[in-house]
Amino acid sequence: MNFTLTQHVKVLEKYGALQHIGELMKDAGFHKAFLVCDEGIVKLGIADRIQHILEKEGLGCVLYAEVQPDPPSEIIDDGAKICRAERCDCVIAVGGGSSIDTAKGINILRFNEGKILDYADMSRSMIPSPGLIAVPTTSGTGSELSNGLIISDIKNAVKVPILAVAGMSEFAVLDASLTEGMPASLTMVTGLDVFSHACEAYMSVLSCVATDLVCEKIMEEVIECLPRAVKNGSDGEARRRMLSCASLGGWMLACASAHVGHSVAHVIGARYHIPHGKACAYSLPSTIRFVAEACPEKVRRVGRLLGVSFCGDESAEEAGLMTAKAYRSFCEGIGLTPLSLKRPDEEELQKLADAVVHEPLASLSPVPVTMDNVMPLLRDMFCM
Repeated sequence: MNFTLTQHVKVLEKYGALQHIGELMKDAGFHKAFLVCDEGIVKLGIADRIQHILEKEGLGCVLYAEVQPDPPSEIIDDGAKICRAERCDCVIAVGGGSSIDTAKGINILRFNEGKILDYADMSRSMIPSPGLIAVPTTSGTGSELSNGLIISDIKNAVKVPILAVAGMSEFAVLDASLTEGMPASLTMVTGLDVFSHACEAYMSVLSCVATDLVCEKIMEEVIECLPRAVKNGSDGEARRRMLSCASLGGWMLACASAHVGHSVAHVIGARYHIPHGKACAYSLPSTIRFVAEACPEKVRRVGRLLGVSFCGDESAEEAGLMTAKAYRSFCEGIGLTPLSLKRPDEEELQKLADAVVHEPLASLSPVPVTMDNVMPLLRDMFCM
C-alpha cells in the first residue's frame, strides 16, 4: 500500500551525537566506511575527527572528498567505483545536501548496476540499498530523511530529481554543534529551503492531515528560529531546532513532496547557477499566488503564521498576494536580496516554462501546470 506517513530512518539527535558514530557503525555490524564530503569539511577538521573516532573503534575508513555543489553525476559514478573496489560496507555522508545526495547516489550504486542517471527513469527498478549514515552540517535540504536526490546532468545542463525510496538513509546523526560555524548567509539560504519544503508539501496533492500538522509546525519554527540563527550563529537552541526542522522537512518531502515551486527552482537554478535554497525562496511567493485558488485556507494559514491579519472577506487571489508579500518581507528581513536577474525575453521565458511543465515535481501541484499559467508565474518571480 501507498501509506500516507512513513519514516524508516533511525535518527540520533543530540549535541555531540557525532562522537557516537563509531558505536553506531559497530552496532549495525559495519566494518569499513566510505566517507563522502567536500573539501570544506576536510578543512574544518570534521573528516579527520570522524576518521579518528572510527580508528579508535577499530573501524576502517576511506575518504572521498570530491563533492561539488549541485553534484555532477560523474562524481557519483566515480565514487561508487572506488567504494566497491575498497569493499566498504557502509557510506557516511557529512555536509550539506550536495554531500548527502552524492553519498546517497554512491550507496545506491553499491547495490545497483549502471550509472546514477540511469535511475532517473522511473521504470528502472532499484534494489534496496542499506548502509547510508547521513550527518548533515547544514539545516536545509533534509536529504538525510528524504526519499530522493538531485543530480546535475552536466552534458544537458539540467538538474535531475531521482526518486530513491530504496536508497534512503538508514541512519541520520543530527549534531547541531556541527552547524554553529555556518556563516549567516548560508544559514539564511538553507533555512529558507526548509520553509519551502514545508510550505510546498503542505499544499501538495499528496498532503494529508498528518503531514499538514508537521508542515505547519515546521513553518512556525522556521519563522521563529531562523532569524535568531542568522543573527547569532552561536544560538544553540535556534541551531538545534532548525536542524530538526530541516530533517522533518526532508521527511515531508518523502511523504507529501514539493511541487511547482521546486520545479521552477530546479530549472532556474540550473539555468542561472542559483543556489537551490535561494532559488526556492525566489520561487515560493509566486508559487503561493499560483495555488491560492486551489487551497485558499492553507494559504491563509501560512499568511497568519507570517503575521498577516486577514479581514475574512478577501478573495483567494487577494489572500495569496498578501501571503506572498508577507513571505517576501520575511526573506528580506533576514537578508535575502532581490533576484538580480533581468527578466528574460519572451522566447527565453517560453523555454523556461516548457522545462518547468515537464519537470517531474510539477505534476504534484494542486493546480495543473501548463504553459499558459506557468508563464505568468515566471514573470511574477522575475519581478522579485
